[in-house]
Amino acid sequence: MLRQIILASQSKQRFNILKTLNLDFEVMPAYLDEKLIQADSEPERAKKVAQAKAEAVAQDYPEAIIIAADTYGFLDRQALEKPENLEEAREMLRLMSGQKIIALTGFCYLDQKNQIEEVLVKQTECVFRKLYPEEIEDYVQTEPVLTWSAAFCPAYIKGMSLVAEVNGPFTAFTHGLPIEEVTRCLEKSGVFTDK
Repeated sequence: MLRQIILASQSKQRFNILKTLNLDFEVMPAYLDEKLIQADSEPERAKKVAQAKAEAVAQDYPEAIIIAADTYGFLDRQALEKPENLEEAREMLRLMSGQKIIALTGFCYLDQKNQIEEVLVKQTECVFRKLYPEEIEDYVQTEPVLTWSAAFCPAYIKGMSLVAEVNGPFTAFTHGLPIEEVTRCLEKSGVFTDK
């Protein structure tokens, strides 16, 4: 029997990477105020936000498989979440120029029917090359920087071109969804088999 699979996110990047698995799934974002969610550490907070998103959607769809995630960056222990305006986006990009940031992706997979709940965090290190004022200005004027944590998305060519090095889980960084964890969990639910 086919299971209903729900992506609890309105992220185009997460949608695009999940689509590569050739599965039927629906998009149902969880609308919650992430800033109200607190934790003892940033990795723990990333996990709690992803879990809160999954659980919010699961309340209305208890039989479905729910996939949720949350991603944001860190520079010198300062969280780089979605900028409030273009000036804040410019400042974030100036700060990241030539620096190493840590990208955290909280991930939650919820299959209540089979009593499967996976909550984890993936960490990726990203080193930015030196960014010049002209290209920062072009980036904030032509890309939807207010929709991305750290005002930046490596899933598209312009964002990719700002990066010098990446070390860690690839799709967690580029698309905000660790696809290797998604497929592992889908196998546990019986959606994928290795036979």
